Amino acid sequence: GLLAAALGIRRDEEERLNAFNRHYQFLLCASGNPRWARDYHTVQMPKEVRKARYFSRREELQDPELLSALISRRDYYTDAWWMIAVSATPDAPYSLAQLQASLQHPVFPLYLGRKSHPLALPLAPQLLDGRAPDVLREAYRWYQDQFNTLKLTLPGLQNECWWEGEHDGLTANKILRRRDMPLSRQQWLFGERSVNQGPWLRKEDACISQE
Repeated sequence: GLLAAALGIRRDEEERLNAFNRHYQFLLCASGNPRWARDYHTVQMPKEVRKARYFSRREELQDPELLSALISRRDYYTDAWWMIAVSATPDAPYSLAQLQASLQHPVFPLYLGRKSHPLALPLAPQLLDGRAPDVLREAYRWYQDQFNTLKLTLPGLQNECWWEGEHDGLTANKILRRRDMPLSRQQWLFGERSVNQGPWLRKEDACISQE
C-alpha cells in the first residue's frame, strides 16, 4: 500500500494494484524491543430495537435517543524501525529505480495505516545487488553509518527476518500464513499468502558496535 501510494496508484485502480502485487516480493527486518502504544476511538451504535431493520448506516444513526457510544482500542508499535528489501520480477510494471524515485518523491502522502501515523524518519531507499543476506547486511551497515554521522544510535535489528518467495542464502525455519493479500479494494477482499521466517544475521554481524 505504501509503495502504491508513492507511485500514485489509487485504491479504485484494481487492475494496476493487482498487477503491482503480482510482481514484487518483500523481505522485512524489524528492530528489537519495540514498545506498544494504545489508541482509543469512539464509535456510535444504536441500541438494539426488536423488529427494527436498518438498510444503511445512515438509517442506524437517525434517532439520537437510541445512540450509544462504544470505545474501541488499537495497539501499535512505537520506537521501532524496519528495514525492507523489495525484489522485482523481470516483467514488473515498475523498475526498482522507479520505486526508489517514487519513495523519494511520493505522489500521495505516506503514512502507516492511518493518516495520524506519518513516518517518523525519512525514507532512504538504496539500489543494491547480490544475495539477499549480503544485501541486507550491506544496507544495515549503511543505515548504521548514517546514524553514527548524526551521533545517534540506531536500534539493533532482530536476528530473524521475514520474506516472500525463495532467496539464495536465506533458509526458513518457520512458514507463516497471512490473509492480507489484496484481491479487491472495492470489496475489501484479501487472499492468503505464505511468509518465510528465518535468520539473516551472522553472529559477528549481530554484535557490531555502533560507536
